Amino acid sequence: MQPHYIYSPRELTRWKYAIFEALGAVEDVDDLVRLLVHEGLRLFEDRMVYQEEKDWCNEVIDEVVKKHFPSMDDQKALVRPILFTNYIKKDYVSVQYEELKQYIEGRLKTFYEEELNVQLVVFDTVVDHILRIDRVLRQPLGHLLLVGASGVGKTTLTRFVSWLNNLQVFQIKAGRNYSVYDFDEDLRTVMKRAGCKHEKICFIFDESNVLSAAFLERMNALLASGEVPGLFDGEDYMNLINNCKDAALREGKIIDSDEELYKNFIYHVQRNLHVVFTMNPQNPDFSNRTASSPALFNRCVIDWFGDWSDDGLLQVSKALTEHIDVPSDSFAVDVGADAMENEDGKMVDPKNELLGECIVRLHVAVREVNQKLMRSAKKFNYITPRDFLDFIRHFTELKDVKKQELVELQGHLNAGLDKIKESEDEVVKMQATLKVYQDDL
Repeated sequence: MQPHYIYSPRELTRWKYAIFEALGAVEDVDDLVRLLVHEGLRLFEDRMVYQEEKDWCNEVIDEVVKKHFPSMDDQKALVRPILFTNYIKKDYVSVQYEELKQYIEGRLKTFYEEELNVQLVVFDTVVDHILRIDRVLRQPLGHLLLVGASGVGKTTLTRFVSWLNNLQVFQIKAGRNYSVYDFDEDLRTVMKRAGCKHEKICFIFDESNVLSAAFLERMNALLASGEVPGLFDGEDYMNLINNCKDAALREGKIIDSDEELYKNFIYHVQRNLHVVFTMNPQNPDFSNRTASSPALFNRCVIDWFGDWSDDGLLQVSKALTEHIDVPSDSFAVDVGADAMENEDGKMVDPKNELLGECIVRLHVAVREVNQKLMRSAKKFNYITPRDFLDFIRHFTELKDVKKQELVELQGHLNAGLDKIKESEDEVVKMQATLKVYQDDL
């Protein structure tokens, strides 16, 4: 149904490895079933595009589990959401959503200060994707293909998870004059860092960086075998071997032959370098890449970001507009002036709640109009989460500008009224003085 719905025995191997790695913390049948279902959903459900397909996948896995584990407690083992991580505890175990969300929000504050000054709203889908990225980056030979609309958070979330795992982030700076030779040089640099210096690196490679088909061919080879044929030749190869010898001496290993040194280098590259591809499904080349670059799809774990759900849009809009002071008479309906408690136990202003809903309705309305245009006029304007965030940013900036203008006008008006009051007081005093002078006269 989709070009990336490609499943192979590798999925079975990944499923087995994932369960085996976490068996130490399993205490009973229910824990084992939750682990089994979670890892299965990560491999099969995460690449599915439509909600009905995801629901079908969940139903099939539940049926299989019920058949083979009749002694489990359905209400405990199969209740969603199933979230496994070692963020809260040292073992890879199932955790509660609220506890995990609080941990992520706390770490994000530090991340803003140290790395990236970009506000990130933590809603349900964001938590899911953070765990999925983290799960793969912790695995040896763990590579990711993140597919989603522009601005959905693929790169930002990858950088955050890399920071959590102490991975160095590497991205190429592809400009107008960036050529295949520059790309080769960047590849040599990042491979030496991973293979010789044993740095843990997350290489984020966006499809906008694919300036030539040769770029993807090299990345395809790197994923498939851990090396790029012809990348290290002549003088580059000799420099690499010398660096490998130095690295082997630091490790206390004695490796004589150049061939063994090179094999050791490739082994460390595969263990230390994690490649994360970010792609937009709207790109017409996306479906062709399953044939032209098969390693992208069979060597990478796919996570389909897609677009933000309406519920996600609502959570983001409320979070980004909660600081705005909204007058009660701004709405055509009476929304009340008192703050109230929401589902999470936080005090919220009903005016801000309604403002967030209005913003989402506008965004959805524009998206629906564009879909009608696509069907009738064969024209389509892509409305992405980035546009949604820009809309909120422009709205808040415009409100600040207008508020500043209003404050300045009020200042001028108050200054004028004060001047009139002063003049009035002066006239009263002068009239009293004049009366005295008139009597004297």
